Amino acid sequence: MPAGYTGKIGWIDLTRGTTESKDLDEGTARKYLGGKGLGAHLLYKHLKPDTDPLGPGNILIFVTGPLTGTTFPTASRSGVITKSPLTGTFLDSYSGGFFGTQMTWAGFDALVVTGRAAEPTYVLVNNGKISLMDAQGLWGLSTSECEQQLKDAHKTEEAERISVAAIGQAGENGVKFANIINEKRAHGRGGAGAVMGSKNLKAVVLKGDGKFPLADEPGYREIVKRCRKKIADHPMTGKGGVFPKMGTMMTVDLTQETGTLQTKNWQENTFGLSEKINGEAFLKYSVRPRACFACPIGCSRDTRALQRGREYITEGPDYETIYAMGSNCDIGDPEVIIAADRLCDDYGMDTISCGVTIGFAMECFERGLISREDTGGIELTFGNGDVLLDTIELIGKREGIGELLSEGVMRASGKIPGTEDFAMHVKGLELPGYDPRGMKGQGLTYALSDRGGCHVRSNTLRTELLGLPEPIDRYGYTDKAAMVWNLQLAYATCDCIIACLFGAFAITPEDFAEAISAATGWDLTPEELRTIAERAWNTTRLFNVREGFGKQDDTLPGRLFAQSSTAGPSKGQVVDRDAFEKMIEEYYEVAGWDRATGIPTDEKLKALGIER
Repeated sequence: MPAGYTGKIGWIDLTRGTTESKDLDEGTARKYLGGKGLGAHLLYKHLKPDTDPLGPGNILIFVTGPLTGTTFPTASRSGVITKSPLTGTFLDSYSGGFFGTQMTWAGFDALVVTGRAAEPTYVLVNNGKISLMDAQGLWGLSTSECEQQLKDAHKTEEAERISVAAIGQAGENGVKFANIINEKRAHGRGGAGAVMGSKNLKAVVLKGDGKFPLADEPGYREIVKRCRKKIADHPMTGKGGVFPKMGTMMTVDLTQETGTLQTKNWQENTFGLSEKINGEAFLKYSVRPRACFACPIGCSRDTRALQRGREYITEGPDYETIYAMGSNCDIGDPEVIIAADRLCDDYGMDTISCGVTIGFAMECFERGLISREDTGGIELTFGNGDVLLDTIELIGKREGIGELLSEGVMRASGKIPGTEDFAMHVKGLELPGYDPRGMKGQGLTYALSDRGGCHVRSNTLRTELLGLPEPIDRYGYTDKAAMVWNLQLAYATCDCIIACLFGAFAITPEDFAEAISAATGWDLTPEELRTIAERAWNTTRLFNVREGFGKQDDTLPGRLFAQSSTAGPSKGQVVDRDAFEKMIEEYYEVAGWDRATGIPTDEKLKALGIER
């Protein structure tokens, strides 16, 4: 096994109560790299078709990449791979912080969890040894409480080298968009936390000594030095840039100015109170900056607010939380959004799905499609911060109206007639904060994401809104298919490495290829990286096809085709259905998929070395 990897995959069978360490062979590592590629390969190979995502047969994979655990900037992230209980699709979710680094230091490139424990359990990984521990005293705790208790229990002289990923009550209760929290960072979207809960798995604890060999240490150090300088010199990531200053909070002004900031469950795409919830507004509540391991950007920060006599401190909120809990619910109070963010973290819930589902319920209530009797007496109207916070808690506990909303917007809509067109999801995953009516290529990114409506499987913000590398007609449809395909491969490359998308503003594929080569001893090229990304993307498409998804699912909510906003720069814009369908077919052709079905062709799979 080359340097840069531990060469070990931990297999944990919770039903049998057994653990085993298996070798990761070099051929598989080079073919799939790590992260998305390795996780997709393992899930596609070992998960039986039509497995219940919340049954013991589902597989939960924690995974790292070839630079995880090194000092390479913006590559300390970790991934979680599983079948989503929210969508039924392939699910990969990535998180910053320290968990990925600790997993490598603890001796594993991946941990594969199968089965279901008879009683609440947590996994302890300590320098290559895996143990199953009693978690009955942890069940019912919030994610932050669980983390603290486990760190206290395993505290040593190297306490700083303990990392914890845990679920809260939402994961325990099977909320379909429950996530996994590791030290205030989230493996969010798609419900991986519910998968953990279904397995009676409360947490994973990592301890390791940090020993990590590299093939060419002097060469690697020079590459790291060069990449850190690139980050420091870039206007977005260097000192004084928007990412170090306010992270993604700055996006509020951009989407407001371009008419792509969704408001009141996507009825509009500008928000009259946007200045109250933009980056500058949230900086007033900032407590301290935060950065992931070995990251010079430091895009995150803790914020603090008081709501209803309680202090809330959260890491964030990021743009997506501000949109989902703010403009989408017609709320312009930063303190409410900070409180909502912290509540979601403690219960362990995805803020995007939670906010979009609540916004949907608010529209249903105002249309008279659900009543006070349905909501348990709650006046579920837009703009009500107290109602937002109350509803988040009901969802986390699956009580009252929270029982229905905990299923996500697609299933909730299925139980409320007449709501399908304004249930804002793709394949069951609630949509993030960029409106395709004002950026047509973004519609393709949602429709063709392998985990449902998602902005981090590609995103046209840079191309369509910022005009980089050159200005483009954001309302047009021409050449958008090829643009999105190339963006998807660029994003998938980062996900196979498990590198931060913000670092990729300054760090090039050439830089990544050189760093991986220095770490492993391989002679990896940017072209090979792109092929690995394409292999991963086709593997996840095959997974979804096997699970019954097809061309009919590569679409958008009806509202985007039929209803335009009444104000702002994108006033009057909708997504033209015929033009959209043409873009989809053009995309299939560019990707090497059958134009009529969207299934990867035999020729494409053979070229990538993938077996059906």
